[in-house]
Amino acid sequence: MDGGFFLAQLDFFPAMDYDHMQEEEVTETIVQHPVHVRPRRLPRPRVFRQRLVLEHMSDRKIVDDYRLTRTAIHQLYHEIRDDIDPTTHRSHAVPGLAKLLTVLQFLATGTFQHVLGGNSGVDQATVSRHLSQVLHALKKCVRQHIAFPTGEEEQRRVKQDFYKIARLPNVLGAIDCTHVALTPPADRELQYRNRKMGHSLNVQVVCDANLRIRDVVTRFPGSCHDSYILSNSALGRKFAEGQNQNGWLLGDAGYGLKTWLLTPLAVPRSDAEKRYNEAHIATRCTIERTFGVLKSRFRCLHISGGSLQYSPEKVADIVLVCCMLHNIALKHHLDIDIVVPPEVDIASSDRGTDASKGNAVRRKVIHDFFSEPRHP
Repeated sequence: MDGGFFLAQLDFFPAMDYDHMQEEEVTETIVQHPVHVRPRRLPRPRVFRQRLVLEHMSDRKIVDDYRLTRTAIHQLYHEIRDDIDPTTHRSHAVPGLAKLLTVLQFLATGTFQHVLGGNSGVDQATVSRHLSQVLHALKKCVRQHIAFPTGEEEQRRVKQDFYKIARLPNVLGAIDCTHVALTPPADRELQYRNRKMGHSLNVQVVCDANLRIRDVVTRFPGSCHDSYILSNSALGRKFAEGQNQNGWLLGDAGYGLKTWLLTPLAVPRSDAEKRYNEAHIATRCTIERTFGVLKSRFRCLHISGGSLQYSPEKVADIVLVCCMLHNIALKHHLDIDIVVPPEVDIASSDRGTDASKGNAVRRKVIHDFFSEPRHP
């Protein structure tokens, strides 16, 4: 018999149960895994989004997004690069300049962190870490950009610039406070409630005639009065101790009249007193304009953006850094549209021993400089 025919005949045997054999083969190939063992998942590939690159942006867009020029940003980055640059170039580490740009955009716009992360190529948690790191680095540079005039030549220039406004002599600075809205801690809610029943920090600022910030205090809650903040600030103690006897500050009626702090008259009677009030208001208006420029440039501080969702300590750091960046922007001659300042209140509070001495100083100023009308 042919071998091929014999094999073909053995392919099928009528008495054999082929269906049962197929079931046994199938059951033998099925492997039952224990319930606690899960099949291995394939690792998901990491996707790196495009990071911010300053060289790819136009000069106009840089100023619009970050409120500083290209040159100013590079100079600022070189000041703090040791604190924000990554310690390694492995794992696609975020460059220090990209961290700085993300924080500058937050200060300029006040937008949410997840939106900033989408623009910067990182996620929200990374933006939060970068914000703390960059703020800490920028705080170290504050004394280099915010300083009260101490030298004779510097004080002479400041007085001369103020005198050109309305011929009010010996003015070293205009002082006032502004509120920055925040979400208060639950256990300290009353401390941060201000007179308008909102929650804020009450920030004291002293500026010169060119809107440059010369002194700033950011640690007091919104419930504190302006005069209380001045009395407990380092600058107020220096003036009270007589360390700055070559000039005085200009304040509104919220401050008590002192020998080194001039306030407007509540009820001017003579023409000289009216001229003094006009000169005082015109000169002190520089601090209102400073607040307008500061909050227009850094919208995170403006009430239109809502309250800052951070701890009071972090909000104080944000305000301090914004004041420093404001001075840097002025140094590079950057202009900004100004928010209309509030109306000036001239209701005076001339009481106490210091007020009586301050009255003598104010009367002398009125007599010496405003007794006769002056023409430009």
